[in-house]
Amino acid sequence: MKNSSNKKKSFFLLIGVMMMGAVMRVPFTAIPAVLTDIAAGLGVSVSDLGILTSLPLVMFALCSSLAPGWAARLGLEKLLGLALLVMTAGSLLRIVGVAGLFLGTILIGISVAIINVLLPSLVSVHFPLKVGLYTTVYITMMGLAGTVGSMVAVPIVEASSWQTFVILLTLFVGLAALIWLPNWSYNHRFEQASKTTKQGSLLKNKAALIFGSLSTVVGR
Repeated sequence: MKNSSNKKKSFFLLIGVMMMGAVMRVPFTAIPAVLTDIAAGLGVSVSDLGILTSLPLVMFALCSSLAPGWAARLGLEKLLGLALLVMTAGSLLRIVGVAGLFLGTILIGISVAIINVLLPSLVSVHFPLKVGLYTTVYITMMGLAGTVGSMVAVPIVEASSWQTFVILLTLFVGLAALIWLPNWSYNHRFEQASKTTKQGSLLKNKAALIFGSLSTVVGR
């Protein structure tokens, strides 16, 4: 019975980690390919939307150092779940005019910053003997989803509209949030300040590398 429970726990955590990896990049990297269509649909110039590619990096800089403290108060799994819910809301908000596009992008940026900083901690807590394997899994999912999203963005927009594409992205993020629901009950908290500080510093360095790559891709 205990083995069955542990397998179920590992299954939901593994799928949840994979989905979080998948949604860490695609909400941003898929948008530049259809930015011209978005600008035309909103009646603005592409240059007016240029800052959209910078907002994720700004939100990361502002929120990454706060994420460990939020996790200490709310709990690791619960905060990650909330981040997915906020990301879902932010993604959908992007279809509601120019203001919604910018506000939604900010909310997504905050969510991605939280996940980017805390996901390595989650892997360390739940899979201490397989950190390398599970880290590789979610990084692979991040790259794969980002690539696929960029590839299908233009065909989908040409066949329908940019709003439809954003709604599809929202459904994908919403699926990740739904899959994560069983993991809310674990809710580990950071109780050792020194350990959290050290870990947070290491995570920020890793995250900086990831977002450095992200900025290069988005800027193309």
